[in-house]
Amino acid sequence: MAFTYHAPTRTTCPVCELLCNNDIGPIIDTMEGRASSANGFPFHDWYNFVLGYTPTFPQYMLDRENMTKEDLIVDPFLGSGTTQLVCKYNKIPSIGIDANDFMVFAATQKLNWRVDGKEIERLSKQLRVAITGAIAKIDFEDSKAMEALADEYRPENMDKRYISSKPLVKIYLIKEQIEIICGKSEYRELFSFALSAILVPVSNVYYGPGFGVKKPKDDSDVVGMYFEKISRMIADLKTVNEEQIATSSLSVLGDSRKISEYVKSDSVSLMITSPPYPGDHEYTKHTKIELLFNEMAGDINSFRTIKKRMIVSSTTNIYKENNARVLVEKFESIRKVTDEIQCRLDADNATSGYEKLYTRLVWEYFGCMKEVLEECYKVLKKGGKIALLVSDSHAFKMVHIQTAEILKEIGEDIGYINPEIELWQLKNSTSHKYQLRENILILQK
Repeated sequence: MAFTYHAPTRTTCPVCELLCNNDIGPIIDTMEGRASSANGFPFHDWYNFVLGYTPTFPQYMLDRENMTKEDLIVDPFLGSGTTQLVCKYNKIPSIGIDANDFMVFAATQKLNWRVDGKEIERLSKQLRVAITGAIAKIDFEDSKAMEALADEYRPENMDKRYISSKPLVKIYLIKEQIEIICGKSEYRELFSFALSAILVPVSNVYYGPGFGVKKPKDDSDVVGMYFEKISRMIADLKTVNEEQIATSSLSVLGDSRKISEYVKSDSVSLMITSPPYPGDHEYTKHTKIELLFNEMAGDINSFRTIKKRMIVSSTTNIYKENNARVLVEKFESIRKVTDEIQCRLDADNATSGYEKLYTRLVWEYFGCMKEVLEECYKVLKKGGKIALLVSDSHAFKMVHIQTAEILKEIGEDIGYINPEIELWQLKNSTSHKYQLRENILILQK
């Protein structure tokens, strides 16, 4: 179902006003209120995840902590590989973990610098000829034939509104030619990834503040955008050196609450990550087209499998068996937030199914993050640190959640020392006049 925006019932926040009047620390990176982006950064912009963050954050942390190639960096919430790419540039080994199959696929492709650029160029030329020929055989002006062909190609659970028929047919014609030209070679996945990376730009989907579907566009320059993406990849691969290529960067599909199953104990110098915020964003929805297209998820059960590997940060990935709340029930800071949310729900007579889950979501989110921080503690070296880029939230009845402050309290309870909170940037909100604070929380083992 498409995202529907509902204006908040309140627009004032005394916590924001207090923070603004008593500002803490410098703004290290300001995007003039806009969300951080990886656009314009080599390798990073092969695929830019809408909920990702700028590479300047991990670079700041590597410099701040004087990391070298003798250190190991871990990102428990890998996303599309931002932290790992920065590490690879700096010749520092890294491991990344993510619950989303497509995110791991994207990061793996972006980090595979061993491919032969000349071979990519050769295959690209072959593909261009083959794709041009395949498209020339289709009458795109025959609307009935076009709809019928689109229906043949469209994945079973992909809403027709997501991608119009003409661009969809072109996408699948390209996919077919990739399979023919690349066969089982190591380059097939790279060319397929490049196609996945243009799915959203050629679609009718948009993001902000959530997932939505805009007025359909009849057609898109699918072929042009595809080969522009390939050209960018080739250009970026020409810039790296042998030492960077040889630097280890392992991306793992897994659950961030089980990090010690993928990473050795007492082996990590620094963890750099940006976990989900308690903002009610459904992370599989933001990669739904890519997951369907790559046949990594095709029905409700396969999407549920992915969501159950994720920490609880959305009302749509709370399940009966979730009970992380018990790990954090003693924290009055969380109870104060959930009590205020419940008070406002009662005052507004808010009775929708999702609204009834608001307080449970907040408890489960912080309970899951306690599990993550406990696992991080196991794998960090003594003296090692974790840096978490986290935003405050107004997602639930405009109640201000100071995410970094609560996670700091949880971290100290686990045994972390020397906590620091640095203001990274202020982000404009789409629903109220206040700018949300995005902080770096740093904890040391």
